[in-house]
Order: sequence, then structure tokens, then C-alpha cells
Amino acid sequence: MDIDSIRTKLPDIVERALEKQKFKKEIRLLKQARNEIAPVQSQHVAYKTDHEMYPREVFSSRYEPVPSLSGRYVHERVVVNFAKMLTVSFDMRKLFDHFIDSVMEIARVSKVSVMIKDKDGFKVKTNYGLDPYFADNLLLSSESPLVSWLARTGRIMHKPVSYADEASVDIKNEMELLQCVVSFPMIYKGKLIGILNIDNKITEELFYREELEIIYVLCNYLAAAIKDIDVYHQIWYQKEFTNNILASMSSGMITIDTDEKVSIFNQKAAEILKLDPSTIIGKDLRVLPSPLGDILFETMETGNLHRRHEVTVQPMGLPLGINSYRLVDEQQNPLGAGIVFNDLSDSKKLEQQQRRVEKLEAVNDLMSKIAHEVRNPLTSIQTYTQLLHEKYTDDDMQKFFVTTVKDSINRLNVLIDKLVVFSTSQNYNFRKESMNDVLSEASEFVSRQIPQTHKLSVQPTEKELNINADKKQLLKAIYYLVLNIIDRTPDGTSITLKTNVPDETNQLVEVVLGFEGDGALQDEMQKLLKPILDIDHLGTELNIPISHKIIEGHEGSLTFRNIQGKNAFVIQLPIFERRTSNMSLEEGRFSGQ
Repeated sequence: MDIDSIRTKLPDIVERALEKQKFKKEIRLLKQARNEIAPVQSQHVAYKTDHEMYPREVFSSRYEPVPSLSGRYVHERVVVNFAKMLTVSFDMRKLFDHFIDSVMEIARVSKVSVMIKDKDGFKVKTNYGLDPYFADNLLLSSESPLVSWLARTGRIMHKPVSYADEASVDIKNEMELLQCVVSFPMIYKGKLIGILNIDNKITEELFYREELEIIYVLCNYLAAAIKDIDVYHQIWYQKEFTNNILASMSSGMITIDTDEKVSIFNQKAAEILKLDPSTIIGKDLRVLPSPLGDILFETMETGNLHRRHEVTVQPMGLPLGINSYRLVDEQQNPLGAGIVFNDLSDSKKLEQQQRRVEKLEAVNDLMSKIAHEVRNPLTSIQTYTQLLHEKYTDDDMQKFFVTTVKDSINRLNVLIDKLVVFSTSQNYNFRKESMNDVLSEASEFVSRQIPQTHKLSVQPTEKELNINADKKQLLKAIYYLVLNIIDRTPDGTSITLKTNVPDETNQLVEVVLGFEGDGALQDEMQKLLKPILDIDHLGTELNIPISHKIIEGHEGSLTFRNIQGKNAFVIQLPIFERRTSNMSLEEGRFSGQ
């Protein structure tokens, strides 16, 4: 049985037990209510038992009618007060208050105190008529004469009037200290857990036998209620403590019982699985996303435990690391099963990123080696072909051969330059540069390099804008983007190079390379925004990654857009006057919009 079941069923069990005792008492009181009730005046004599002397009360045989108080009225009043005590639920303070009210209804006494046992002894928990400071500091040890006598006999103790033995004297002194004339034991399962002390009536009348019996019975009811409340609070505190632990856990936790119902679904589990606990707790385990329910059922039925087991939760495809365990009782019978799990999404991403970095480092090393190994023989080839060309100037075939070799070597040199730029860290020589000057030089440089089939035009900005840039490297980035446009567009395509300030407060300037293109071209250009490891043709597809690397070295960004029906590469760079951060060279990711 789990804590929730105990908490739910315990109040009903206690209430039924108390009601049963109440009905038995009512039957007995109804029988006694037919007779007149006699007052009791106790006399005390001494008797020896087990080498000790204990006072014993002897009731006198003098009976007098109760003035203006019938047995029926006493019964009704006791039942009402006892009902009050039963309705206070599990509040100890209210329980004590109603108990004192019940005692005062039975016998109007001048002083009342209730002492409950704890680890140090018996202390006053509630009182009427005692000095607060005195009551707070009053303590009876578990070995005191009064406590020992009440625990041994379980009977009512009247303050001794004779001093025939030392025990009687000690008990009398303790009762005078307690300011009482009668002490009642509170017995629970044969053990003394508390003491009720009452002083004389405010009218100085004698106590009646029926009054003492009813108070004695109420003391035993109070003892049972106190223990039940202690158990209830212990279970409640344990549950709250457990709930606090579950709520503060950094891992998700789910448990089921033998009925295959979800009994625990903590807050972290709700956050990871994005489910509402109110729709899960108490429901069949099949409401859990697959395969969590299967793992719980398998663990409960077979005892097969999972340790650091990785699963993918469907349908969201969420990776989880799971530990499962079986819940058993003292006889090792299964009571349910539980799982503790963590979201592995972040760790999986880190692992993928780490593998990607390692792979990229390997590729960079390979590119560096290729560039180093190829450049040396190319230098020799280029030198000798130049000499050969000078020697055989009149031979047309020789000219064609030499020219072809030179063009091939130039293409190899360009490719090697790209590999070097991409695979090595660049040292940028940053200076304050005018944006219009950069565009003008870029137009001149690119126009000399591109074929006549494409035209490049520049639209300078009227506003003077400055950037912090390595002009040589930035021109190279623009040039590689133009080469990529030429490779992907038909002859006669016009390319426009212009600047734009998207927002005065954005602190950025945009360099836009616009050109005509249809939707299919845009889709094709998007394919170029793929990782370098997926590139098939280094000669052409390295253009964008190299441009992107140079632009990021300038703390900028590169995107591909469709602006008013025209395709465009957009370079964003920080304006120099508002630049506050230090320059850094970190590889980033090329994004498309």
C-alpha cells in the first residue's frame, strides 16, 4: 500500500474505530441513566505489591442524588462534546481544545492539564487554569512515582490522604505540584502515553462516579486519537518530504503500482515529456508514450532491470537515458515498478557537434597536405612551360599545348589558394574603410576577373559609412560570391552590387549582391548552403564557404534571400563608429532565409 492510499484510508479507519467505541459507551450509559448517580468520596489505604507500597482508592458507599442533573442529560451532553472531538479531523490543537471543553462540561473544575509523553518525559501540552510559565516548564520523568503507578495499574489516582509509605508521600507531592486532586491515565495498547490532571470542582462538590468513568473513557479515546494523529502527521510529513525530493529532482521519475496505474509522475518528467501530471497520475500505464509503459510493465512482471538504457520516445523522437527498478515489499513481492530518466537531446547534439568538429579537422588537415604536396610540382611545371613557350614561338600547336597547360595550372593554383584559405586561420589586417571605396574597388577587381557574358554594376550609397575591414580579404569574399553567381546563371545576367542600412538603430550595413533568377534557381542556390563535407565539386562549391568564413572573420553574417523577385546574397557588417566588440575569428554556420 502506498502513501496516498494510507493517507486516504486512515481517516475512515480511525473514524470507524472511534464510532464503534462510542456506540458501546452509549449503550452502557443508557442502561446506567435509569439509575440515580451517586457522588464518590475516595479514601486511601496502603497495600503492598512486589515489595512496593502503592496507594489504593476505596469508594465510600454513600450515595446522593445529582442535583438537577438526570442521567439522560449527562449522556446527551457527553455525546455532543465527544462528537465535537471527532469532527476536528487531524488537528492536534483543536483536538485538545475540544477535549478540555468535554471535561469541563462533565465536571466544572478549577484547573485541568493534559500531559503527553515525549523523549524527555511527560510535558504539559494543554491546560486550563495553570500559570503559563509554570505549565511550559513542568516535566515528569518516566520513572516518577505517579507515572509509575498509573502505568502499572491503569486506574484513576486520587491524591493520597495517608502517609503510610514513601510512595504515597511522593505521589501526593507530585500531585500538589501538578495542582490536581485526580489523575487519569491515557492508555494506548497497554502503554501510558499521557496523563489528565484535574483539580477540585469550582463548587467544591464531590466527584460523582459517573463523571469519573466518562472522563476515564474520554482519556482513552484521546490516547487513541493522539496516536492516530501522530501516525497521520508522520505519513503526511513523509509524503511532503518525498514530494519535495521528487519536485527538486533533475531527472524525470515515473512509478506504477500492481494495478498498472501511474502513481508518481514528477515535475521534471512532465517538463521532459511535455505532459500534464493531472492527466497521467492514476491512469493506466498505456497513457505513457512508447516505450516507457512497456519498460515499466516488463520491469514489474519479470524483474528485468535497465541500467543506462537509451531509448527513443515516440512520436516526438526524444532520446532518453533510462534506469528502471522494481518495487517490492518485505517478502520481495512486487508492488510496482519505477523509472528514472534524463533527456539526452543536448548530449546527443554535443556528440554530433564533436564528431563534426573532429571530422572537419581531419578534412582541414587533408586539404593542407594536398595544397602543400601539389604546389611544389606545379611551380616547376609552370616554369618549364614558360621557357618552352618562349623557345617555340612560331609553332601553333606548341602554343596551343603550352597555353592549355598554363590554364590548367592556373586553375590548380586557384583551387589550392581556396584550400589554403579555407583550411587555415587567417590573420586579418583590419583598418577603417569607407563602404563606397570598398564597393568601388570590388567592382574594378571583379570586373577584370569575370567573363564578358555577365555584367556587374555598382550603386553606391549617398551616406558615408565606414567599416572595420581587411579590404583585400573582403574583396576576395565578394569575388567568390560573384563567381558562384556566374556559375549558376545564364549568359547576359546582370549583377548589382549595392549597400543598404536596414535600420538606423540596427548598427549594421548590408552589402547586397542581387541578380535575376527564378524559383528553381533559388532552390538550387539553397542546396549550396550545405556542410563543406558534403561538397562534391571543390572548384565551384568552395566559393560560398570561403566567403562565409571571411565574412564571419569580420563579425558579419551571410544569407541568401529573395528581394522583390530578385535573388540576392546579403552580407551584414557592423558599422565602424558603433563597433564595440573585439574582432574574433570563429567558424560559423551559413544560414539561408
